[in-house]
Amino acid sequence: MMKKLLFTILMMLNVSFVFAQFDNISIIGQFTDWSVDVPMNTSDGIIYTVTSQNFPVSGGAKFRKDNDWAVNWGAATFPSGVGVQNGADIPVPMGTYDVVFNKETGDYIFTQVESVFDNIGMIGGFNEWTESVALTTFDGILYTKDDYQFIANEVKFRKDNSWEVNWGGTTFPSGEAVPGGSNIPLTSGFYNVTFNYSGLNYTFIQVPVSIIGDGAQGWETDIPLQSLDGGVTFTLENITLVDGFVKFRTNASWATNWGSTDFPAGSGTQNGSNIPTVAGTYNVTFNRLTGEYNFATLSVGDFTTSKAKVYPNPSQNVWNFSIENDSIEKIQIVDVTGKIIVDKLISSNLATIDATALTSGIYFAKVKTNTAVQTIKLVRN
Repeated sequence: MMKKLLFTILMMLNVSFVFAQFDNISIIGQFTDWSVDVPMNTSDGIIYTVTSQNFPVSGGAKFRKDNDWAVNWGAATFPSGVGVQNGADIPVPMGTYDVVFNKETGDYIFTQVESVFDNIGMIGGFNEWTESVALTTFDGILYTKDDYQFIANEVKFRKDNSWEVNWGGTTFPSGEAVPGGSNIPLTSGFYNVTFNYSGLNYTFIQVPVSIIGDGAQGWETDIPLQSLDGGVTFTLENITLVDGFVKFRTNASWATNWGSTDFPAGSGTQNGSNIPTVAGTYNVTFNRLTGEYNFATLSVGDFTTSKAKVYPNPSQNVWNFSIENDSIEKIQIVDVTGKIIVDKLISSNLATIDATALTSGIYFAKVKTNTAVQTIKLVRN
């Protein structure tokens, strides 16, 4: 009986060890444009490590828990120091490092090692063809640079900041990277850049800007704006807001965001206050260079008597729209980048939009009626 009890206790302890969970500690910083956490490894929940981590640009870095700023550590010293809660950004020079962090004491050390990945960068008219701008990689295959402003046309990719190995192309915004090829005919603007070192192809996607907040569709849903000038000036027509707060941001991420205390017009600043909103329907303009924004009033009031409904949602085939005591004049379906996918005149209180040709994902329906405009989140399964 005693042996059986002892065996049971040991089994319970073993289960406890198997299911033991340690805190999730990561490192984030300028090397990922402050938008991606790099998870660190641990075997005891105290010492956390990451090996051969590439820092393609010099800049600040911090440790944090659960990919959130509620608990974070930083200090102003490099390559070692003691991180404190909400401390300064750690000034990490460009290079490849083994990183060790002690969660209990805050001690950290960066040990430089030889890079295991090739150094790939961009060069072009935007920097007068002087020095490559490094791309970020975590696997040595896919290299990226998020939210980068190109102030002049034409660009190429190259290795080790040298013309010995370089790639060009003849098409934009995407194409095949050709060794020693022509200058890629990029046009000025803000882009998310990807370069596939293995497949030798590239893409330049205009950086999306969106509005988010409980004054719009909530703090979990971005509503995309549209731009026709390379991602500088953005517009959004006929958005219905409620009393609350909103902010502007890029890439559906808080890495770059603008806010202010002024409404309906003002100048947003990076990480500024939430913008207060007043219920109504507006045309919105936003300039990401100056931060200036304006919510031009179309109408103010309660639209509950003419609120459109959509079903099924999510859907694989069609979305059906209906409204009481009103008539739907037009429905636009917009993707998450702000591109209009469907633009359909209706003139009825019922409408059906075919979704079979759309890829799975999130879309937005702008439903214009005789008395109001609504923005409704749609899901295509």
